[in-house]
Amino acid sequence: MDAVELPVTALDEFLESAAFAEMLDVDAERSAPRGPATRRAEIVDVLRAVDAHAGRRFVDRERAGEAIIGGLRGGGFGVRPTVVDAVLDLLRPVGVPVPGPPKPVPLEVQTVLGVYVYALVDPRDSSVFYVGAGRGNRIRHQTGAALAAAVPDPSEVIGQGDSPEVLEATLDRIGDIDADGFGVEHWVLRYGAAGVESVEETADFAARFAGDLAGLSGLELTNAPDLAGTVDDVPIPLDELILRHAAPLAPALPELCVLVKVDDAARPGASADQIYEWSRGGWRAGPHRTVPDLPVLVFAEDIVRAVHRVDFWETYRDEDGNLDPKRWVYTGRPDPELEERFVGTSLREVRERRGGKWNPTGWHPYGQV
Repeated sequence: MDAVELPVTALDEFLESAAFAEMLDVDAERSAPRGPATRRAEIVDVLRAVDAHAGRRFVDRERAGEAIIGGLRGGGFGVRPTVVDAVLDLLRPVGVPVPGPPKPVPLEVQTVLGVYVYALVDPRDSSVFYVGAGRGNRIRHQTGAALAAAVPDPSEVIGQGDSPEVLEATLDRIGDIDADGFGVEHWVLRYGAAGVESVEETADFAARFAGDLAGLSGLELTNAPDLAGTVDDVPIPLDELILRHAAPLAPALPELCVLVKVDDAARPGASADQIYEWSRGGWRAGPHRTVPDLPVLVFAEDIVRAVHRVDFWETYRDEDGNLDPKRWVYTGRPDPELEERFVGTSLREVRERRGGKWNPTGWHPYGQV
């Protein structure tokens, strides 16, 4: 689902805004009635609020306004509406997991994972609060226990299980996340037990990595160890792994359509608006540019991420504003019906029919125009 995020760069962005300039302008309409002390109080109040909430996520703009703006006093005069709007305009859409009990890890994905190291992440501030190791459905144990009273399989735990204190703290955190309207993020840090000789060494790796995360971020993990270590592996969301290894095959493609390969569409937290902007062009669209309401299926890692209908095309402009008559940018809208059919499905059979690879350009027209 899409939520909103106050980016970590929010304070710098606000300091460059017209609203902040107005706060500094003693002759501005809202500044004139206020004395120097009141103006300073408003400035300090707002800057502290933006800085304190930078990097946080909220279910929607209204909830963000309550948290960020709700406690502002503005020196007793209230914060001017232009400032409130400027702060909320800093919010950016971001994709987050839905709340509720998790689904089990598909068996085909469990096979790919083997013995793995995982992390539980609080999507509200992207903080890691638990790191562990396991096999099978271990990565879902805590969220299943917290939200569905699921009984975990002890054979899926690598190393020592959680102490009662650690388990209680972890389940409480998961419950708080769910109550705020978010789902827990499940990240796989290493899988296939690559680089270790035994499951005991994998468990030790998990402990060392947890200590490293805690030291780097200053976070208090619910199961933080005393060890420290480093890792070169790139973490990946479990949901992304499930898509890549267990997504159903896409149904028959529309008679006339275009597939566009946009690697950034697989980014963790990518919103629908971001995917749309990344996918628009410029493309060497060819004759498909003349097709009314052309369906565009956006994909990454063989998985369909969005489906748009093209309303019109415009000539592409490069970074210097120069027109490129051979390249085009589309403006369109999501197609809910086609997204229901295609998003989350795999195009691997389509790729295989194309000889096992996609065009380097990323543009793949289908059907004869």
